[in-house]
Amino acid sequence: MWLSVMVLSTLLAADKPKLAVLDVQAVGVEPEKAVALGDAITQELSRRGFFEVISSNDLRTLLGVERQKQLLGCSDSSCTAELSGAIGARFVLQASLTRLGDSLQLSLQMLDSAKAQTVARSVRLARDVKQLAAVLPWALAEATATPLPPAPSKVLPWTFIGVGATVFAGGGIVAIDGFSRERALRAELKETSGVFKPLDVYREEVEVIGRNKAAGLTAAAVGAALIGVGIFIFPKDPTAGGVALVPTGNGVMIAGVFP
Repeated sequence: MWLSVMVLSTLLAADKPKLAVLDVQAVGVEPEKAVALGDAITQELSRRGFFEVISSNDLRTLLGVERQKQLLGCSDSSCTAELSGAIGARFVLQASLTRLGDSLQLSLQMLDSAKAQTVARSVRLARDVKQLAAVLPWALAEATATPLPPAPSKVLPWTFIGVGATVFAGGGIVAIDGFSRERALRAELKETSGVFKPLDVYREEVEVIGRNKAAGLTAAAVGAALIGVGIFIFPKDPTAGGVALVPTGNGVMIAGVFP
């Protein structure tokens, strides 16, 4: 908690703190996917505006060829401190993209070179890079100890669900009325000792029953479809982790982040 307060106090300073974003390390993943995700990470950090972001491409421009080889792939604290000193960035963001069975795991951590310690971490598990890119605003907020973005609006899905439930209930009532009247009419016509109504009355009743059954069942189907759309577009919690079954030599194991 105190690390988050420290970062926020730094962010409130006159000048934005510099954050160096290293290349995303690909582990069992196509390099182009790691590069694409690295670009998305840099863009999102720049958009959020809490740091002066130095991308991996910027680092290649600032550092010589030999220094690139020595520093860009570093992971220990001494190497990170040397990199920060070379470019004047207090914070360094490290990321890795790992293949876990049919899923991809993105691991993020921000290091404070001034204190030689990790500020915060974040891990996300998804089926593909597109899903990971969609949750980057929340993952990066956790990894950089900065405020979370607002949660996705749920107004539209709840509107679909509410309207769908109303239409479904109304259609169900009309359809039930139609079936009830049909049963009552059949029972009445089976009575051999009763007094029958005029034929036009029965014809009109059959028409009403048919309309009620058709309209009710149609409305119920439309309502169910609207509820389904609302559930389908309902935004998932972007702050929650994910889990997946990962094949191993002895079977499978559960990997990922438990919310």
